[in-house]
Amino acid sequence: WCFALIRSPRDFVVQLTKPSWLSFGIFLSFGTSSMAFVFGVAYLGAPTMLVFVSMTPLASAVASWVIFRETTDMALWIAIGLAIAGASIAGSAIPSDTPIEGWLAAITVPGLTGLGISLTRHHPGETIWPIYGAASLCVAIVLWLALPSVIIPDGTFWLVLLNACFTVPVSFALITIAPKYLPAPEVGLYLLLETLIGPVIVWLLVQEAPRENDFIGGAVLLTALIGLFTYRMHRARRREMAL
Repeated sequence: WCFALIRSPRDFVVQLTKPSWLSFGIFLSFGTSSMAFVFGVAYLGAPTMLVFVSMTPLASAVASWVIFRETTDMALWIAIGLAIAGASIAGSAIPSDTPIEGWLAAITVPGLTGLGISLTRHHPGETIWPIYGAASLCVAIVLWLALPSVIIPDGTFWLVLLNACFTVPVSFALITIAPKYLPAPEVGLYLLLETLIGPVIVWLLVQEAPRENDFIGGAVLLTALIGLFTYRMHRARRREMAL
């Protein structure tokens, strides 16, 4: 909300006082996926949950086609296929006794995140920061009421403050701008960099070591991203030479 108010107070008021079905869909998609991510981390662990986010571009591609009839080129489909392979490798290490809530979170997070990105691409506003801020506020209220305790563990206050005041707001502010310039499935694919970087950061900060399969799945995803980026750059260079 701070970013939205600084950028355009008028747009902030308009988005929150004149909602549309599209803005409601964005609100519901991002809000529900954020809550599901919290529960998914609790049941599956952060490294594995981050890898499951790799299903996001597939959800974006499906949502873009079903709702807006947008097509996805072959290069992106290949990259999405590799992303799914990476998720499958990581998922094979999940304990068989994982509660059903964990599996539901693993499906809900990428599905609704992909839908939210697709809807964002077609929202008339330049940003959806007011809507996303409202969704985040509702998530905070629901978790406050649902969780037995919201006390910050000793020694983690500054990490929580940094995460809440800088890392999460800045990253998601940028993520919600990207669909205005790139196809929704491709935004979801670049979002997968967290699949490789996230488990390492979690390992360093909270000593939750990634499983071997998480590393393998992350390597597959990185290969897909590098391949897609290289292909896009090659195509762009050929177009420039043709002109």
